[in-house]
Amino acid sequence: MIRLAGIRDIKGINRLLLQVQKVHSDIRPDLFKDGGKKYNDYELEEIIKNSETPIFVYELDNMIVGYVFCIITNHHNETSFCNHKTIYVDDLCVDEKTRHEGIGTALYEYVLEYAKSIGCYNVTLNVWEGNASAMEFYKGRDMKLQKICMEKIL
Repeated sequence: MIRLAGIRDIKGINRLLLQVQKVHSDIRPDLFKDGGKKYNDYELEEIIKNSETPIFVYELDNMIVGYVFCIITNHHNETSFCNHKTIYVDDLCVDEKTRHEGIGTALYEYVLEYAKSIGCYNVTLNVWEGNASAMEFYKGRDMKLQKICMEKIL
């Protein structure tokens, strides 16, 4: 079952945030701390309370086995962008024990339908270089490159 996250889901979300952090710290230990988390409990509560930052969770047998963090952005009356609303997928995670069972696809498709229902023009996200499984997942769902972020380490 996919539903909007509530405060009661923070423990399950935290468990998955640690898994995502491990993926990132394995790829980029120069940027990501091993054992860290993207959000603390207070930040998670604030995100959950904000209608512009919905988190959808996939619950299976009373356990959170997947989530997708979203950020809704309205580009209206800006000097460089055409008017449009977008959803940015800040984070999508499926528990490592339940991967390849369609949960990620279900969460992704849920976000697409939600975005359409609130009048979004597009869905965007970032994937770290070196995260080949994420790139394969999103390319397999017809996502296309929008822009490329580059760096030079000094």
